[in-house]
Amino acid sequence: MSLGWKKFSFFEQAELDQLGLPEDLTCGAEGPDGGLFLGAATGSVSLLEPSLAPRTSFQAHQHTILQLTYLEAKKTLVTLGLEDASHLSATLKVWLCNHKGRPDKAPAAANPTQDVAQQAPLCLKTIKVFTTKAMDTELLCMAVHGGSWPQAHVAIGTRSGNVLVLHGDFVRDKLQRANLVADPHASPTASQPISDVGFTGQDGKLFLYAVTEKLTLAFNVANGARVVLDEAGAAPGCSTLDSEGELVVGRPEAVYFYSPDGRGPCFVFEGQKHQLHWLDHYLVAASSQDMGSVGVGHTLQLYDMRNKLIAASLSLAEKPRQILCRSGLVLIPLPGGHVIRLQEKGLAAKLELLFTKSLYPIALNMARFEQADEGIVARIQQRYGDHLHARGDYDGAMSQYMATMGHLEASYVIRKFLDAQRIHNLTAYLEQLHEKGLATADHTTLLLNCYTKAKDVDKLDRFLKGAERQGASGTLPFSIDTAVKVCRAAGYFEHALDVAKAAGEHELYLDILLEDCSGFDEALTYLQTLPASQAASVLQKHGKALINGRPEETTALLMRLCTSGEGPGQGGEPAPVTAQVADFAHLFADRPQALMLLCEFVLNSLRSPPSEALLYHTLLELYLNDGRTTNTGPEGDSPTASVSHQESSSSGEVDGALSASMTGSATWQREQAKELLNRGWAAGEEPLYSADHALVVCRMHGFSDGLIFLYERMRLFREGLKVHMESGDHGALIDACVRWGDINRGGDPQLWHEVLDFFAAQPTDCAAEVQEMLSHIERGNLLPPMVVLQTLARNPHLKLAVVKEYMGRQLQAESSHIEEDRRQIAKYKKEAAEARKEAEELTTKAKVFQNSKDALSGGALELPAVHFLCGHSYNARSLGENDQECPLCAPKFRQTLSIKRSLQAGAKEPDKFFTQLKQSADGFGVVAEFFGRGMMNNE
Repeated sequence: MSLGWKKFSFFEQAELDQLGLPEDLTCGAEGPDGGLFLGAATGSVSLLEPSLAPRTSFQAHQHTILQLTYLEAKKTLVTLGLEDASHLSATLKVWLCNHKGRPDKAPAAANPTQDVAQQAPLCLKTIKVFTTKAMDTELLCMAVHGGSWPQAHVAIGTRSGNVLVLHGDFVRDKLQRANLVADPHASPTASQPISDVGFTGQDGKLFLYAVTEKLTLAFNVANGARVVLDEAGAAPGCSTLDSEGELVVGRPEAVYFYSPDGRGPCFVFEGQKHQLHWLDHYLVAASSQDMGSVGVGHTLQLYDMRNKLIAASLSLAEKPRQILCRSGLVLIPLPGGHVIRLQEKGLAAKLELLFTKSLYPIALNMARFEQADEGIVARIQQRYGDHLHARGDYDGAMSQYMATMGHLEASYVIRKFLDAQRIHNLTAYLEQLHEKGLATADHTTLLLNCYTKAKDVDKLDRFLKGAERQGASGTLPFSIDTAVKVCRAAGYFEHALDVAKAAGEHELYLDILLEDCSGFDEALTYLQTLPASQAASVLQKHGKALINGRPEETTALLMRLCTSGEGPGQGGEPAPVTAQVADFAHLFADRPQALMLLCEFVLNSLRSPPSEALLYHTLLELYLNDGRTTNTGPEGDSPTASVSHQESSSSGEVDGALSASMTGSATWQREQAKELLNRGWAAGEEPLYSADHALVVCRMHGFSDGLIFLYERMRLFREGLKVHMESGDHGALIDACVRWGDINRGGDPQLWHEVLDFFAAQPTDCAAEVQEMLSHIERGNLLPPMVVLQTLARNPHLKLAVVKEYMGRQLQAESSHIEEDRRQIAKYKKEAAEARKEAEELTTKAKVFQNSKDALSGGALELPAVHFLCGHSYNARSLGENDQECPLCAPKFRQTLSIKRSLQAGAKEPDKFFTQLKQSADGFGVVAEFFGRGMMNNE
């Protein structure tokens, strides 16, 4: 089905028997007065009444009716048929349907009870389609354009891929013929049959659509110009023309619309299309879909293309052979003479279906399209307005109610909007009533009460003053908000202040005072009289105007609120502070220097202020604004100011802070930012702010010192080096490498390679920096010489003299190491050879024991004696139970065995190997060491 289209039952379904349709039905077309023409394979044409009862039947052709078209405006029927079994016998006949005399040579009617002489059409002209035998081909489709009848055009599509066009006077004159080729590049054997043809446009600019299975074309009938609309076509029966003259083509994936200018919209209607028809504003589509194990499902659906909905859906047992359409009616013939009829329901029934799904816009469009009575349209608009009102769309509801004036009682609308307190909607409705002359005295009174600006000042004043006297002993006898709103809207601010003050509405009073009267001094004085908690709550909403108008005084007030509590504390502790800076930060958008001063004051005044991290974040951003935080007030007053003693609750601390200069250079601010970062993150402690947030702020403002400090604290040394690299400060880069690359202090020795690689990649001469790096590397033996040489070789500006002395010393040291290694190798080889010789002698030769003394006690050796292969001999009593190993050699053997086991265990710890490999400057040495431990052994 279509994506997102709702499905309805706008057509009644019925199965009819004995309708009298021809069993060999070949085609059909809408006839006069809602009737239906039917063509049969016998060559006869039947005409059904609008009630589907037979009206007449006549023999139009001798063999088969191929196509027929009825021109309603001209009362003319055009038939295409065969006179015998050959295609060459095809003829085109023109019939006059409103003729009262006997048709020429027409046979008797099939129904003898009817007066055929009065009802059978008259044949006006017979035209042979083919003039030569060479043109013999099967005819597949036909289209007729008779806008200037009898001047007309007839197009006939053939199986050979040609379109025969006949035009001229179809009653008297000889016709002209044209042959249009769908695919001129195709060979005769590969040509595609014409699936459908259709005319669009007027006689002055007439176009002909032609569809094959592979092409969709448009021809200019005047000159025969061929335009390819699409490289895809449609199967026979899967295209039609809509009421606007556009071509509709159905393919398995979608339905496409075309005009002579090209392809238009497409709609995804699933299923293999078999037939398409256009009925009024509905697209009738027969399609099938693979239902899996169930088989193939066949459906017939009617799409309302104007309202984007499915008007009817019908499941069929098999693919329909024919679909007959006329206005409001669809017939589907079935085997056995049965017919399924889909009859369109009346407007009222369709509207009720739309109402059940609240589709009122579609209902309005449908009623207007069918030219319904104004009362019906008004009833739809009333229901639509009720629906919108229930959903809370009062503006939309009122627009619908306004359209019902003269049909719907005004009190119905007024009651709805009085309940909803939608005064402006009600005012608009009442104004419209007056404009149309439908208003009464009550409507006029209600309108005056709805206006927010009163016309009679004296009456308004007397009303408010009298209400205040009545409310002196209780509450005011009216809605405070409504009264204040009316007064403010009308410009009576003093009246609004009196009402708010009498009602004790502090926020409302200050809102009027600041927004309407700009009474900053009065507002500050009023705030001094309120409890601290109420003052803080009011300032959160109205403090911005005060800060812009009186920045010094308001900042002093906020300092007191953010550093002092209300009431006694618990357990001897000070009372919690009344407010937090975070509650008021948004008020300082135009006064960042004042916010900076407030944050500094709170941080310096409290040991652990609330939202401490947020204070650090805010203050850091303010410091890093590069002097852009300096601002002046709306009247151009200087940002440097102080506050008087009478406005400060602690006359020393607050006044001293406010008397400080609010301006500062960018350098000073960045120094302050660095000091702030140090203050909030002492070495070895947790930070008092979010390090990630501070990094983002420093990066945004290009604050290198801050980035380096944070990266060092976070031990992100590589990121810190990148900052130095980006700034081009080579000296600082080397110092940082010395500081962070020392493995003994928890550094990363790999940093030396990265910094050396950085200098090697520089386009300029960095000889001095390289030599300094080499001195550090050589002193700490941090990198292998080969790595140094390979890295520096990438810089074409470096000369050999830079590394000559370094490499000389390295080569000398390496030579010494090699010589020492050779001596050790020779020594180990000699010892190994001796050990192998001794082992071989022990396994191949007899061991002669000639000891005469006990190796442990030194006494004479007596039987029983124990001899060991190591050459030691003992008395059995000296060994006791431990007679399996030599007491003198066992400790040394155990030590060797322990070392071996330790090496084997270490070889089974790859994590330790990779850690040492990463941290060591001599990676090859680490690999050699672990290889010697047996890391690569299988066991």
